[in-house]
Amino acid sequence: MRLNDFYRSIGLRGVVENTRKLNKVLRLASFSPDFSYERKKDKKGRIYFDRYKFLGAGFGVSVHGYRHLRTNKEGKRIEKHVVMDWGVFAQGHQDTFVSGTFVDSDADQLLYCFAEDAHSGNNFEFRVNNVLEILDKYQKLSNLNELDSFEDNIQRVNMAMMMVYATVVLPVVKSDENQSFREQEDAIHKELLARARMGDIDAHQDLQNMALEQETDLRERLCHEDLLSVFEGYFLNLVEQSGIFSVLADITAVEELTNEASLERLYRLTVSITDIKITMYVSEADLVGAPTPGMRVMGIGVLQGTVML
Repeated sequence: MRLNDFYRSIGLRGVVENTRKLNKVLRLASFSPDFSYERKKDKKGRIYFDRYKFLGAGFGVSVHGYRHLRTNKEGKRIEKHVVMDWGVFAQGHQDTFVSGTFVDSDADQLLYCFAEDAHSGNNFEFRVNNVLEILDKYQKLSNLNELDSFEDNIQRVNMAMMMVYATVVLPVVKSDENQSFREQEDAIHKELLARARMGDIDAHQDLQNMALEQETDLRERLCHEDLLSVFEGYFLNLVEQSGIFSVLADITAVEELTNEASLERLYRLTVSITDIKITMYVSEADLVGAPTPGMRVMGIGVLQGTVML
């Protein structure tokens, strides 16, 4: 299974634990999908597919398999559908503009997208949902130049984080002086980032020096301050090429949703993690505290999404 360890985040706890309910949901995804992607027929007459079914606002289940024609006992040709795997997915409120994008696979043939957030300059990775579509595109590329050109043209992704658990924590109190200094520092960082993207070597070095200064300052503060007061936010990859992150983020918007299959309640949070804007899904049962804009949320989740082609 692909993302099923995180099914609870979208209110599927009760469905997964009930075989009858799970089969019903997967049949809906198989025969009444909201959107899908299919490959061309292969030499054995099989048509592989990815099919997606919404179970609420912006989230749902997916099934992955193939269909083919076969002859039944009466000698009639009928179409048989074979589901090989299933998963869960969640969409972000809006697309994220990216640069420096590339896609890689692991030993289980899961795809991961690595990119740089165009707004903040921060790097991230996420598990890719539209695997068949991506692989079909890559198979048409005949050389390295075509590969580089294809990945350079990937400028948007849509992603969301599915939380295993989360806790609401208080925000960091900021004085007017500190806030003004932070805004000036952000403006300098964005200016250097823009110059670095244009090939300015000095700007690259200045960005590295800025990062080293910030790291030194954080190390000194951690010696005598609480962790949650030192870090306004963080975005830490727990396992390389997994999409699994430990996060501390600012909450900017909160929505209450219901899973239509299980009737379980969940939250969809709009958050800012080190200046990366991300949509976060978390079950009401797995969230400690009441989420409100201005507070922060801390927890562990998997970042997954779609590469927009």
